[in-house]
Amino acid sequence: MKKNRTRGFTLIEMLVVLSIGAILLFMVSGAFSKATYREALDKQTAIIISLLEQARSQTLSTKDDQSYGVHFEATKAVIFSGTTYSASAPSNVVELVNPLVRISTITLAGGVSDILFQRLTGETSQSGTRTLSLAASSTQTKTITVFATGLTQ
Repeated sequence: MKKNRTRGFTLIEMLVVLSIGAILLFMVSGAFSKATYREALDKQTAIIISLLEQARSQTLSTKDDQSYGVHFEATKAVIFSGTTYSASAPSNVVELVNPLVRISTITLAGGVSDILFQRLTGETSQSGTRTLSLAASSTQTKTITVFATGLTQ
């Protein structure tokens, strides 16, 4: 008598493999989403530092015989020319903050939300810090420091 044996996977084996695959997929997707948030925070920090350096550079080069500064709000940063920020000035350069990130804290000397660089020296009397945080989690932050010399860190 010849036995007829078929080879294959049982239903239990298939369910175990699918369950393990689902768990691994869940773990990997969580790690990737956290990396996306961190990357957004890092990129936005670099953009804000770049805006500060650009405003200082334009002031030092006496572009259009003006001083330049940066105005901060929770969802945007604006390079402006002149000694005061005007929201309607056509020369403003607006940089919207990534929706995943927000400017959560602005701590500048004098309690203002603008940094104005002085012509010829590039110094500022509005030194202080700006803290960027993730909109979804305020525990992940990056702090930008502007020194009285106008340099950023």
